[in-house]
Amino acid sequence: MNNELYMLRVEGEHAHAKSRYEVTQVEDYINLVRDFLLTQQGRLLSLNVHLPFEIQHPEIYPDLDRGLHFIRYGEGLKKIFGVPLYWENSPEIVYGSWELKHGQTDWTHVPRDIELTLDTGHAMLGAKDKDDAQARIRAILQEWGPQIKHLHLHENDLRGDEHWPVGEILTPDFIAEISSGRTFIFEQGEVTSS
Repeated sequence: MNNELYMLRVEGEHAHAKSRYEVTQVEDYINLVRDFLLTQQGRLLSLNVHLPFEIQHPEIYPDLDRGLHFIRYGEGLKKIFGVPLYWENSPEIVYGSWELKHGQTDWTHVPRDIELTLDTGHAMLGAKDKDDAQARIRAILQEWGPQIKHLHLHENDLRGDEHWPVGEILTPDFIAEISSGRTFIFEQGEVTSS
């Protein structure tokens, strides 16, 4: 594999685009082109991109058009490069504690014509217990299931986005239930190398 490919986090032959964890800027457009190129060159199965904060937290970042424009740009690149593109729920978190900064992803403005990744660890943040965490995941799948093509499977303590192994909340039976007809990875963490 080309050394440049290691600029992307790759798990199970699925690439994760670079994220700055900020509102959308010109740099994000440039990074996305690079990430598509690296994904294509590496013959990887897909590219995963975080939904813009403007989409997930419109009450905090009210420039919805900016977020939608970035999504449309990514969808255009998907057609040009022929690489499957999945948009991930990734609410803003506090650096260090990994707790929710502005609450959960608001799905209201997520376009209905894009393919999605459901990150289980992100979805369970703020849940009161295991049953509530599973119920949240089921509710998202109930509403968005046809669009959710890929899963990032990992757990946490329901407060901070630590990427723990599955087994307590995401039991084998639950994983079988939610992963049917979808690709998935067991996400190990956010460590990247460049």
